[in-house]
Amino acid sequence: MHYLLLILFVPNLIFAQDSPQKLANKYFLSHDYEKAVNIYIEMEKNFFSSNYYSNYFFALIKLEKYKEAERLARKAYSKYYKNLIYQLDIGIAQKKQGKEKQAERTFKKVFSKINGQRSQAIVLANTFARYNMYQEALNVYNIFQEVNPKLNFGFQKAQLYVNLEQPEKMVEEYLNVIGNNASQKTYVISQIQKFLDNDGIKSDKNYKIVKRALLKYVSMESDNVYYSELLIWFFMQNQQYEMALKQAISLDKRKKNNADAVFDLAESFLDKKNYLLAIEAYNYILKKGKNNPLFIQSTINSLYAKTKNIGFVQNNLNNIDKEYAEAINDLGKNSETILLLLNYAHFQAFFLDNLILAENILKEALSIPNLTAGDLAACKIEYADIQLLLGDVWQALLFYSQVEKDFKENPIGHNAKLKIAKISYYQGDFEWAQAQLDVLKASTSKLISNDAMDLSLLITDNYNIDTSDVPMKTFAYADMLLYQKKYKESIIKYDSILMYFPGHSLTDEIYMRKADIYLHLDSINTALKMYKKIEEEWSHDILADEALYMQASIYDNKLNKPEMAMNFYEKIVLNYQGSIYASEARNRFRFLRDKN
Repeated sequence: MHYLLLILFVPNLIFAQDSPQKLANKYFLSHDYEKAVNIYIEMEKNFFSSNYYSNYFFALIKLEKYKEAERLARKAYSKYYKNLIYQLDIGIAQKKQGKEKQAERTFKKVFSKINGQRSQAIVLANTFARYNMYQEALNVYNIFQEVNPKLNFGFQKAQLYVNLEQPEKMVEEYLNVIGNNASQKTYVISQIQKFLDNDGIKSDKNYKIVKRALLKYVSMESDNVYYSELLIWFFMQNQQYEMALKQAISLDKRKKNNADAVFDLAESFLDKKNYLLAIEAYNYILKKGKNNPLFIQSTINSLYAKTKNIGFVQNNLNNIDKEYAEAINDLGKNSETILLLLNYAHFQAFFLDNLILAENILKEALSIPNLTAGDLAACKIEYADIQLLLGDVWQALLFYSQVEKDFKENPIGHNAKLKIAKISYYQGDFEWAQAQLDVLKASTSKLISNDAMDLSLLITDNYNIDTSDVPMKTFAYADMLLYQKKYKESIIKYDSILMYFPGHSLTDEIYMRKADIYLHLDSINTALKMYKKIEEEWSHDILADEALYMQASIYDNKLNKPEMAMNFYEKIVLNYQGSIYASEARNRFRFLRDKN
């Protein structure tokens, strides 16, 4: 019985033990090459196999046992003489020993036997690269390309140039890839972006390398639009928007296109709130005439950009009004121009205070046949906005509610729901407003979600913190007056809280509201004083970073004082790293620093 148990148990012990090759491989993978080699030597005495050869040879090289490595490679080549890798390894071992001439002769013998296939080139080059012989790996690719010019090893060669610390050649290889295969453009961009990012450390050298290479290729390969598109992307990445637009226009003129690239840039400028450059881009398209497929959209967006640029619009109200009227007369009132009518109504209401005219424009727009559901909803929201301006809260609620009901799971419906919540807030019904805002915090639209979060936080922080709800209700009512552009009345209400409830938690919010009003009224010095007050007296509160950003923006964009702007941007980057303004502040700081 005891013998039977022993017989049954012994096989389990045998199988539980690692085989010599497995044990050697374990040592190899843990970089314990000495122990691995000792086992491989014993294995070689019993049988030679290609199964363990590669690790065995590599370990010998790592241990600088080059002579032994050459012996092993010769033994392998004598047994498997058709495998060029073993002959290549002989040359590698010779090179490591300093036998330069012998190594070169060996390599020549290898290259005389190549078949010109891509897979073979990669195997041979990777073998060199494994031993940090990057120049030799490059030579492999060059030799194969001489044999078969159709082969393209751009990505492989670019990586080797990284290892050789030759970034200029790396960038050029990536650009060559696009020249041979435009479908690789996205990947090439990602690699160039990685090079420019430089692990988060700004590098003027890297920037200049890419710029020189792109300008060179655009000049040499003028028929290849992909290089020009890459240069446009490069300028946009570095916030050189004027250069990007100049290049896009040059490309469009060269190719005689419909200005699609220029239009895409104009849209991007709108998103970045660079309205003057957006207007310039749209104007280029408009000069192409009405037959251009982008003419209508460019007309709409150009006028919209003009109303968004505060400095421009305040000095050109009559001209913009005239342009809108001419555009509507020229393009008509139809489903294609619905956004033109909607924007014109907004301009009349919020810039010229012509509320009745704005209301009539939207009534007419709502009656246009064949509107998409989205366009109809946008008109209803704008109409409701104007009703709220007129003081007709119930009519506003009616139209907001229609949109909210029809688009429950859509951002436009969420926007309507947010506006309903704001009306509840204006009216002092904070509990109901809070309930709506809690739902909107999960909105798929980041903008709506953030707005809901901000209003919710305002209510949470300042309502029911004392026995009186008068300050909060007064503040909410002042906000409604502010929305209705009744600036003097809203300031009076805000100031009444400061007067009758000194030290209230709303104080910093009040100064922020007043600063924004004075900035809108172009009382820049007064606005700056109030932003500065928030920065200094509420440096640890929620509005401190915004106050800094507003000061930076004023010095940057209105007063043209880059040094002052940089000072405020730097404060945000250093002291408010989690701020929503941190990324833009960092970019503007770098841009201004490099520019000056």
